[in-house]
Amino acid sequence: MVAAVTKAKADVDPEHKPRRIRTVRVSMATRLAASVVAVSFIALMIATAVGLNSGQELGKDIYENRLRSLEFAGGFDVAAQLRSTIRTANSLAASPQAAVALDVLSDAFDELSEQDLDVPLDEIIETYEDRYLDPLAALDRPVPIRGLLSEVAAATYLQYKYAVDLGVIDEPSFVDDALDGTDWSESHAVLHPVYRNVAQQLDLLDVYLVEPDHSRVVYSVAKRPDLGTDLQTGPFSGSVLANTVDRVIRNPEEGTVISDLAFYNGAPGLQVGIVASPVMDGDEFAGVVALMYDGRVFTDILTASSDWDQAGFPDTGDVYMVGFDSTTRSDPRPYLENPKAYLDASEAAGLLTESERQIISADGTTVLTQQIVGATFLAGINGNDEVTKRRSLTGEDVFGTIAPVPIEGVSWMIVSEMGTGAAEDGLDDFRDILIASVAIFVVLLSFFAVAWANRTMRPVRAISDRLGAGGRDHGPLELHERSPIELRHLAASFESMSETLDQQQIALALAREERLKVMRRMLPVAVADRIAAGDLQTIDDVPQASVAVLVVLGLGDLVRSDDASGLELVDKMLADLDELAEQHGLDRVKVVGDAYFASCGHDRPFVDHAPRAVAFARDAQDLLLDLNREASTHLDAAVGIHTGSVTVGMTGGSRLVYDVWGETVTTAHHLARRAGPGQIIISSETRDMLPPTVPTEEITAADGVHIWNVTATTMEGLT
Repeated sequence: MVAAVTKAKADVDPEHKPRRIRTVRVSMATRLAASVVAVSFIALMIATAVGLNSGQELGKDIYENRLRSLEFAGGFDVAAQLRSTIRTANSLAASPQAAVALDVLSDAFDELSEQDLDVPLDEIIETYEDRYLDPLAALDRPVPIRGLLSEVAAATYLQYKYAVDLGVIDEPSFVDDALDGTDWSESHAVLHPVYRNVAQQLDLLDVYLVEPDHSRVVYSVAKRPDLGTDLQTGPFSGSVLANTVDRVIRNPEEGTVISDLAFYNGAPGLQVGIVASPVMDGDEFAGVVALMYDGRVFTDILTASSDWDQAGFPDTGDVYMVGFDSTTRSDPRPYLENPKAYLDASEAAGLLTESERQIISADGTTVLTQQIVGATFLAGINGNDEVTKRRSLTGEDVFGTIAPVPIEGVSWMIVSEMGTGAAEDGLDDFRDILIASVAIFVVLLSFFAVAWANRTMRPVRAISDRLGAGGRDHGPLELHERSPIELRHLAASFESMSETLDQQQIALALAREERLKVMRRMLPVAVADRIAAGDLQTIDDVPQASVAVLVVLGLGDLVRSDDASGLELVDKMLADLDELAEQHGLDRVKVVGDAYFASCGHDRPFVDHAPRAVAFARDAQDLLLDLNREASTHLDAAVGIHTGSVTVGMTGGSRLVYDVWGETVTTAHHLARRAGPGQIIISSETRDMLPPTVPTEEITAADGVHIWNVTATTMEGLT
């Protein structure tokens, strides 16, 4: 019916033609460009979203890990410093000299106390005012003279003789003997250099010996006003030294005691710490060794002596230590960089009172005065070491963490902080840069995708045209009617090409395998594999290997004979030697005349290369004896073995030859030439690597070189 209508219309209107439906064909280049732009745009959007989220998380992880790293390193270093001081105190207390020194000095001090001593108190007071009282007053810590000067005549006598009389108030520790003829001074002259060296080497402020009956300081290195005083009732009672020593005296079984940092009148302007250990004389408690150190060492440790870059600090990073009373035990970074600006900011933020500021200004340190932020201290008390946002000591917003110093005996915590701006600015910059980069990339991608696609498809079209015209006809490939014409040509061409390539790949693989088999028969397997991989130039220096050289005696006569069976026997001998070498882990290097060179340890990592070489040599001699019995020959072997460094590799330029050379090879060859029939001559280096069960006999050589002959026919312990 439709056909009839159409025919009728054609009869009526002869110019009318049936309408054709045209199939729109899009080239592969256009499709490729559009696909690249679409896929890239979607991928970029997803990657941008993921990147922003991951970048923020990564940035957070980075600064959190950095803060934890600073806190951990600081705590570790502080603990290491304390442990070092503790070990010193323990070592001094455990030394028998400590008990003897306490006994001798205590008796000598008692003897002094019984004497009528003339002590010029005016000179002592004048000296102590200049040395101690005036500095303490300048620090707003005024102390009366009775707060320093002991009422015990023997104590003031020793202080006068060692710190005033000789005019060495600044360096009294350098006086070994006051030359006053007392037993105390004579004993001091013997003991003092030892303890002084300990104090100097460990940068200690003082080393004390305290007898337990009256808590009396019978010795000190620095000769401060506490020398000879009673720590229970004297002027230094209640001090950090007295309290720490008292803990040891009351409970020696507790062992070493560590004090908190504290101010000490005997060391104006310093925050000192004490480490005290009990001295035992057998089962009896003999006294206490106490070490005093400068607490400023912790500030230097935590800040790398203000070298922030060396310590790995970020620009606004800070690490400081606090005590259980919530005051600092080291100075924070902002204070070290600009004390006035720090104090202004801390006071303005309400974190520092006027009186506290005056104390810090007078002391020149925040230690034992500056209160840390409550949230930070509360986190430390609760054991919360998470990185959280809080305020710094100057009132600025920071990210920080706090954790205890990893050592028993002290209640100190390490705080690490970083300004939130430094941490978050990097994240903001990352987000802005990422978004801007994506926008620019999408715009550029749209322009370059078309050019890239056309350029990329140009050779493809050329190849498809050639392959389509010149390839074998496999019949039409069924494709979608809208598929690009290039794809039709390429489909037919690639089908033909793939068959050819498959055949060529199989042939190449077989050829490579055959070539590798041949190389493995000619060379060590490891070397053959390297050559197959294209490594022809590498020369290796092996620090230690064992080289065995067999000189086959009688081989020359066998080779020179006209009998063809002789040559066959030589081939069999070499094949058997190669097999024997392989069994023992050796590789044949070369055969030069009547000498067979083999080496162990240069390609395969045998640590027992020397025993393997000796075992191979003995079995090789047995092999030659077996050949003699089979073929009625008179072959024998003289063997030389040396152990040392060798050089291995390919030599010969265009005619590559695998070789092992060096002084070790030359020495082994010389030993083989020196050996007699049936002998195995080894060097001292080889002998040192053999098990003691291998019997050897030293051969005295004319040139003075020590060489050895392996004497037994069977040897236990050899491979």
